[in-house]
Amino acid sequence: MSAILFDDRTSSVRWSEPSLLDHLQRVRRPWDGLTRRIVQGVLAKVAPSLGASDTSLIEIGAGNGQLREWLPLECSANLIHTEPSTQFLHRLRQRFPEARTIQAEATQLPFDAGSAEAILGLCVFDSLPDLSAVRDELRRVLRPNGVVVHFLDLATNPDCLFPELIARGEIPLTNFARDPALLAVLTEGQKALLPTTTDFDEVLAVDGRAFAKYVQMLESAGHPLVQQLGAYREPNPYRLAQEYMTVSGDPAKLLAANKALVSLTLSARSLGRDWPIRSISTRDHLRAKLTSTFSEGFRLEYAGPASAWETDATIPEGCSMLLRHAGQTRALKEMFPLPGTLIEHWEGIPAVLPTSGPIRACTVEVFVACAREL
Repeated sequence: MSAILFDDRTSSVRWSEPSLLDHLQRVRRPWDGLTRRIVQGVLAKVAPSLGASDTSLIEIGAGNGQLREWLPLECSANLIHTEPSTQFLHRLRQRFPEARTIQAEATQLPFDAGSAEAILGLCVFDSLPDLSAVRDELRRVLRPNGVVVHFLDLATNPDCLFPELIARGEIPLTNFARDPALLAVLTEGQKALLPTTTDFDEVLAVDGRAFAKYVQMLESAGHPLVQQLGAYREPNPYRLAQEYMTVSGDPAKLLAANKALVSLTLSARSLGRDWPIRSISTRDHLRAKLTSTFSEGFRLEYAGPASAWETDATIPEGCSMLLRHAGQTRALKEMFPLPGTLIEHWEGIPAVLPTSGPIRACTVEVFVACAREL
């Protein structure tokens, strides 16, 4: 069993508010070196000409310029940052006065057709509700064989996933089935009634009709459990996404929510109620969505995590690996196979797998696609 040390899915501030940027910088700081190595290694492999002086390079959804910090200097010199938020763009210009910046949506880029060699993004695609429109605009701006490279180093934004699930008749829940505090006190019989899932599956989706029917029955009976369900009593996709992010970023609230959902699931299944529930990795979901969306007009080059590691003598005793993956930081007592492709593959050097700790490791979800001829 691993311990969750940090989960960056917090919504005490929202995605459009500048104060979020300071929070995300703090989250990223301990992993800067490994993340920078992944970003630079991937770009050197898939777009080795980006450092040339005549290369046109565009970033969408630039935020406060976090990706710029990780890029090679020669790439930064050719980069034009686009960002729709006035407040984010102001922060970027404060941090990097020399940077070229334009306020623009990813669906309306102010560039000529076929003018860009590459388009980059950091934690953007998971926040865009109309990926098809974005795809078409990126394809318009890119030259033939131009490349789109997207990095996701944080937890996946649920704002786009939750409406999809609810439209399919499912209710998204936190992954209560892997809460270590609750698993420690449940009997083996109770654990057998919980859905099968993994530590890094962030969401459980339950059939909406079955969920609503059972909650209504409990509410009619005046059951106190209903009062603990919060936003789940009247599911609204955006309120649920807000609640999910808020709860996930607060250990006490997360434990209370998971406890209520475990009690609800155990009572429903012990009574033989229909309770279809499935486990979802939000990164897997985004990866599949991007792969499907960019199958039109693009050639897929890579979709999946890239990983890097380093030895770290400062890791607490008893911990073999400190792993950051899918927006979570976990202290592992035993070595864990690193997800995805090791960065040495991208760098063109022999891969060395860690065999003993203590090490720290992180993954970044990478998506690469090349523009086809129009």
